[in-house]
Amino acid sequence: MKKEGILLLITTLLFFHCLSCTPPESLPDLGITVLSPKANDVLQAGGSCEILWKAEPAQSEFGVNVTVEFSKDVGKSWEMVAENVPNNGKYAWKVPKVDSAQCKIRVFSQYRPKYRGTSEMFAVK
Repeated sequence: MKKEGILLLITTLLFFHCLSCTPPESLPDLGITVLSPKANDVLQAGGSCEILWKAEPAQSEFGVNVTVEFSKDVGKSWEMVAENVPNNGKYAWKVPKVDSAQCKIRVFSQYRPKYRGTSEMFAVK
């Protein structure tokens, strides 16, 4: 019985390790192009900005709603901006009060999260 317990522990550790090898952030963008904010834009902290995107797949495959996220550290961590946003290619965003030159926006399908797009790096000052 001790051998079975050890084998189970090793299997569990290996499974956990494999899951952590490919976090969702490492998947390539597919089907969505974030048009705004653009590379090297400087947004005013606390101001407003219209996030713009273009979704390529048909709505039947992509879904009618998207999630919008924000990163201030080049995509190492993400904060929710909004869920259940209509996939109409735009969202009025209140820019957070941060000071970072390493910001990104990510938009992805709530129906099929593999459809996603990430902006180029921009700044919030």
